[in-house]
Amino acid sequence: MDFKSVLATGLITATLFGATTTTHAQTKHFTDVPSGHWAENPINYLNDKGIVSGYGDGIFGFGDNVTRGQVASIMARYFNLKDNGSQKISYNDIKKHMFENSIKAVTQAGIMVGDGSDKFRPDDTLTRYEMAVILKHAFNLEVKKGTPFNDVPNNHWAREAIKALYSNGVTDGVGLYEYGGKFNVTREQFATFMYKSIFKDQNPTPEQEQQNNANKLKHVAEENGFFLNDLRYTYNPYGKEGNPTSNIMDLFIQDGSVWETKIFIHNDVSAVEKPIKEFLNILTPTQGDELLKIIHSEGPIHEELELDRRTVVIERYHTLSVLFGYKK
Repeated sequence: MDFKSVLATGLITATLFGATTTTHAQTKHFTDVPSGHWAENPINYLNDKGIVSGYGDGIFGFGDNVTRGQVASIMARYFNLKDNGSQKISYNDIKKHMFENSIKAVTQAGIMVGDGSDKFRPDDTLTRYEMAVILKHAFNLEVKKGTPFNDVPNNHWAREAIKALYSNGVTDGVGLYEYGGKFNVTREQFATFMYKSIFKDQNPTPEQEQQNNANKLKHVAEENGFFLNDLRYTYNPYGKEGNPTSNIMDLFIQDGSVWETKIFIHNDVSAVEKPIKEFLNILTPTQGDELLKIIHSEGPIHEELELDRRTVVIERYHTLSVLFGYKK
C-alpha cells in the first residue's frame, strides 16, 4: 500500500469536513469530560468526525488508559483503512478480537506493528514511546531539531519519533528534560496528541509556548508593581527600596530549575491577590480559579496536583510555595 496516498486522503477528508483550523465549537459531547479542559476541543473534534466515540451513554472514558487495540481502531477510522489482504497478518492474539480488522489494516498500512513475537497485544496500554512511533509514521512527521530530553537513550528505537513529535509541537515531555516514554497514555491524552498531529503546522513549539507564558507573566508582574530582583520578580509594598523583610511575594520564571515557574508568598496574600489570580490563569487556564481556592484553603503541608497538563506542588511552611512543572 502507498501509505503517502493514504495519508493524503485522510488529510483531504479532514479538510473537506472543515478541519482547517484548530478552533472548534465547544459544545458538550461527553458528560465526563470537564468543561474547559485542555483535551475537550480535541475530543470534540474527533468525535464530530466520527473518529472517537467513547463508551456510550455520553461517557468518553476520561482518565482511562488507551489500549493498543483502541488506537488501531482510531487510526483505521481516521485514514479509512480496511483489511485488504495485501499482507498476511500472523498475530496470534487478535483472532475474534473486536479490533481485529482494524489491527490488520493499520499493520498493512505501516502505522502499527506487533512486538516481534507474533503478538500485537491489543489490550495492553499504549506507552508514550509507542505513541510517538505511531504518530510519526501515520502523519509523516519530520525531525526538524533535537530534544532536551535526557531520559531517551541515543540508540532507543523511539528516539527519532520522539524528536519528530517534539519538533512539530505535538508533545513537550512530562517535565524539564524528561520525556517519560514508559508512562501510559490516557484516552484524552491520545486524542490531544492526535489532534496536534493533524494540525501540526499550527502548533507552537514547546519553546515558543513557554516563552509566550514567560512574557505574559513578566507583563503581569510589572503591571502590578513587581520589580526585577536578581533572578526573580519581587513584590514589596514599599518598592525596590523597601526593607527585604517586607517582601510579600517572589516569582521565579524559567530560572533553569526543574520547575517552569515558582511562586513564594511570604506575607499577606491579600496584598497580591489580583496578580496571583492572573498568574494562575496563565499557567493553569482552565483550573486557575480552583487552584486559587486551594491556595487559600488550610490544606496539607505538601500537596501535589495535576492541573492543565502540569504538576503543581503546594507547600505550606513558613512560606507558601506554589511550584509549576513543565507541560506534559
